[in-house]
Amino acid sequence: MQKYLFLAFIFLFVFQAQGQNNLELIVKNKIDHISNLAREPMVAEHPNGTLFLTGYRNSSDVPQLWKSSDFGKNWEEVNVGSQEEGAQGNSDVDLFIDEEGNIYLLSMTYSKVPENLEGFDFSTLKGEQITLGVSRDIGKTWKWQTISKSDYDDRPWITATTNGDLHIIWNDGNGVHYSVSRDKGASWVRQPKIYAKGGSSFLAHGHNGQLAVRVTPLSASGNKIDAGIDLVRLSLDNGKSWQDVSLPGKRTWSQDFSGVPRWVEPLAFDQKDQLYTLWSEGNELKMGISGDYGENWKEYLIEHSQDTIYYPYMESSKDYILCSWVSGFNANIKHHAAVVKLENDEVKVYGLAPQKLDIRSRFGIGENQLSTGGEYFPIIPLSNGHFGMATTIQNQKSERLGFSWWELLLNEF
Repeated sequence: MQKYLFLAFIFLFVFQAQGQNNLELIVKNKIDHISNLAREPMVAEHPNGTLFLTGYRNSSDVPQLWKSSDFGKNWEEVNVGSQEEGAQGNSDVDLFIDEEGNIYLLSMTYSKVPENLEGFDFSTLKGEQITLGVSRDIGKTWKWQTISKSDYDDRPWITATTNGDLHIIWNDGNGVHYSVSRDKGASWVRQPKIYAKGGSSFLAHGHNGQLAVRVTPLSASGNKIDAGIDLVRLSLDNGKSWQDVSLPGKRTWSQDFSGVPRWVEPLAFDQKDQLYTLWSEGNELKMGISGDYGENWKEYLIEHSQDTIYYPYMESSKDYILCSWVSGFNANIKHHAAVVKLENDEVKVYGLAPQKLDIRSRFGIGENQLSTGGEYFPIIPLSNGHFGMATTIQNQKSERLGFSWWELLLNEF
């Protein structure tokens, strides 16, 4: 009898090991940095290996930035300047570092929410401006300038194309605005709108002058919805000309975020210039891949869940597409990440075990219930071959505010 039990145990062990083979993303390091709240963080790696991480805090006046010189084990705050020097922002952020090591910190200013919410009219909240800080000395000094200062300014993104031009998009309820710099961010020239309606949901760059802008119905921090506006605007010439691209799949949008909550709808290009999109259809997370810039799409199922899947995010690396998303509501909220590889027209998904994080409701709303920490969280490739991820720590009751840094790697066994 013992012999059969032993054989059964060996069989089970081998079966489990085979079932996990090439399908697992595991945590090498997870570092909690407790300081100031960092919602919807963004992270980028400098050519010298230094990591920079930003995230917003509504009560702040100046954009927040941290750096790490040991792959995220230790973090220190970066002084980005004062309000008087133009460093302003307390909401949506983006972070980009070019090949020369110039750092671009993009920050949005939003109405401040009072500590006492009794009788507060949330409909008065709105975006107010977008500023850009540039550092050319690894974060030691900064020069700030205003990109836009209009009511309802919202969701800015920044990237560069292969010719070195920098590109910023944003929205304000009156379309997706666009500005270009051809001198490493020293000056900016406003361009015609990317689209006359809709929101600036994502900005992606390719490896041969391509830009892709995800235009969605919601804009102006959710204060406006343009029904039926749901597409990609694509440029193949560094932003000089643009064309419409239709999307695969099915999506529904609502201004109150009911059903499947939607905000960021990510895009990416791989090394072969294929275009990727990632979206939720309720209980399914799907990826679309096009080899002809959106004329034809192939759809792949990335995840199926009993809970609603929402808030996807995506970046590309040399060999993989990196994804993150949220599932479930209230007590069932979990954060997910995966690395996806396309091989012989099949996708391999290396998934991270679902994470229940210390992210609680904002502004004292609810019974300290679990929350998402924002509408996306980033995952990026690292120069050591691993992957980096940043999530919010938001628990005012326990006085835990800050961010978690995750170093992830593939289980190759």
